Amino acid sequence: MANQADAPRYRGTTGRPVRYLTVADARGGVMGYLWANDEDDAAGWCLRPAGDAAGVGDGVVWSGRLGEARARGLAPTAALAELAGGTGPGAVGRVVPGSLSTAPSLDALKELARVVTGADDRRLVERLDRGNADAWRELREAHAALTDEDRDVRWSEGGKQPDGTRRMSYPLYGERLRRLVGALSAVGAVTPAYLWRDNPPPVVPADGRLGPADAVRAATAVVRGERFCDGTIARAAGDGLLDAVAGSLCAWYEAACDGSFGIP
Repeated sequence: MANQADAPRYRGTTGRPVRYLTVADARGGVMGYLWANDEDDAAGWCLRPAGDAAGVGDGVVWSGRLGEARARGLAPTAALAELAGGTGPGAVGRVVPGSLSTAPSLDALKELARVVTGADDRRLVERLDRGNADAWRELREAHAALTDEDRDVRWSEGGKQPDGTRRMSYPLYGERLRRLVGALSAVGAVTPAYLWRDNPPPVVPADGRLGPADAVRAATAVVRGERFCDGTIARAAGDGLLDAVAGSLCAWYEAACDGSFGIP
């Protein structure tokens, strides 16, 4: 049996115009695009970084279907036409009927995939646990308790040790800062639904204010980013991003609860 890795595949890139289909979930949220170009024998899946994380798994399914079509000798746009009517086993999304369109280039399609929509914002805000008043109270109190000393995170001593070994330096997070980070997770602001690694890193807005969806994006990128790069939380604490996230989320929740902050 031939190795699947040796099976013929469509090229994964092209500099020419592409035909593409839109793939959406059951609620109509766009997950990604299937694209093709016959001249370069190219086809693939274009993930929407602004969309749901389920698009990553769906991309594997759709890419597999394209691979099957290539193995049967179909031209890229013929494979696209074959996939236009439905979904694949294990796929969450379905091709939107009548969505076949043309983009001037694959790069242009990737730019389209980065556009953030109101549906993207609503999906992230819905992840916030507005019914957990205790968690929101904890977030407000943890933010209020944070001091300038907490924001100025110190690092452990690294480098060569007396025994000749080398030790990596790491941030020394205080209890109050850890409390705030834990509260962000408790209210649902840290979510696997946001593809933080596929999006630009968050920055502090000029006015220090974030919409609730952007606050979720920033919280997720900061907290999950710490797992891959020590000091991500330290930078966000020092440059004001963490304050913007916590303050914006608390303001949104207080307004959503008619100013009561969940306290009877």
